[in-house]
Amino acid sequence: MGNPTTYSYTIQDDQGLKNNCSLYVAYDGLTETEDSLVNQWLYYGGLIDACIDGQIIGGSITIPLDPASGWKDAPANGNNVNQVLVENFNNDFNQYATEFRLPSYKESILADKVPNITSGALKDLNDAIIAGAPAVEPVVFPNSDSLHDLNALRDAFLTVRKVRKQRTKTKVTPA
Repeated sequence: MGNPTTYSYTIQDDQGLKNNCSLYVAYDGLTETEDSLVNQWLYYGGLIDACIDGQIIGGSITIPLDPASGWKDAPANGNNVNQVLVENFNNDFNQYATEFRLPSYKESILADKVPNITSGALKDLNDAIIAGAPAVEPVVFPNSDSLHDLNALRDAFLTVRKVRKQRTKTKVTPA
């Protein structure tokens, strides 16, 4: 498996500092369910908890996916990933916007150098964000980080975001 699923655990110490612990796992995707992956995450969390002074305060399961065969095989010449179209969506529960960032946007989705939210591919994307994806079962509804359905596009704008190439330092301890 080239891209294993990652179980991540956020650990906090008595000083309030946080760090992460990750474990890569492989499994049969035809027989495993979301619930069984969560149960395994909890199991390994219990084993990690017994080995640390800190407290596990959360975590996540990241499942890498391969691109669909119909998507482009290579990037097209055009905008770089630091050139970003940002859209803010409303929900009907509170006043906080949920940001959606579209890096390396196509110039063809702009009109007079501003996002053209009323036609074409961008409108199709926004409609699916607001209404869910009814062509795919079960229907998934994009939400805010507080799990409220997004119901309207508030605004859209273009920006440039810094992209960093981060490197991890590794220290090897002999076994």
